[in-house]
Amino acid sequence: MDNATLAIGIDLGTTNSLIAVWQDGAAQLIPNKFGEYLTPSIISMDENKQILVGKPAAARKTSHPDKTAALFKRAMGSNTHWHLGEESFNAPELSSLVLRSLKEDAEDYLQQPIKDVVISVPAYFSDEQRKHTRLAAELAGLNAVRLINEPTAAAMAYGLHTQQNSRSLVFDLGGGTFDVTVLEYATPIIEVHASAGDNYLGGEDFTHLLLDEVLKRWNLDKSALTDSDLAALYACVEAAKCASGSPLRMSWLYQERALESTFYDDELKAPVATVAQPAAHTH
Repeated sequence: MDNATLAIGIDLGTTNSLIAVWQDGAAQLIPNKFGEYLTPSIISMDENKQILVGKPAAARKTSHPDKTAALFKRAMGSNTHWHLGEESFNAPELSSLVLRSLKEDAEDYLQQPIKDVVISVPAYFSDEQRKHTRLAAELAGLNAVRLINEPTAAAMAYGLHTQQNSRSLVFDLGGGTFDVTVLEYATPIIEVHASAGDNYLGGEDFTHLLLDEVLKRWNLDKSALTDSDLAALYACVEAAKCASGSPLRMSWLYQERALESTFYDDELKAPVATVAQPAAHTH
């Protein structure tokens, strides 16, 4: 590794990303330019055709949804493109912008350049998806010396590989994906024995489920809403979901109408069941 004294790890997430350094025998998260550890995996283009990454881009999801891209990790390995204004980007290109932002934050924090990194990926990622992840790193000026499976990273973070158990079942419910992985330990090797995952089962999918339920209750036609209105409603639903209270209470001002609704746990069981389909990927 070029930066041999530094061990840099990146979690390139569906909804948020992080970067950390191994120092003094422990992993230390590196804050971004806003002093926060989480950088939203969101890209936007402003009126001057400048690329915005993370928090500034997330702030434009409501006001400029047509110039903002999110959830592009789900399309890694595909030919999907996002149009931001007059420009078009694929998943590796958008991911590279997030990685470059993390790289710059780390270099500012550590006061030295970084090149070699380890990036975590879902255990079920195909060879093509892993290839595109490495491409994203290359476009960001990074060398992905290794891609580590996210469940393996989780097991190592909690020291499961140092305990007496020879096997662990790791559940990883993220913003956009859900993984279930069986890990086997034979020191110093951690092997993925079996894995299943669904990259359309995560926090974002629960938000969309709630949004659809709200539209039904308020008798709103989704196709009749403008992109800005839909983005504003999405932000409202996301905030209610993250409040994690029971029941969930939502309110939204739409065309001078104050709309309110309350959801109890029992009312959400049936809709949630339609989202939690059997995992689609198995290795």
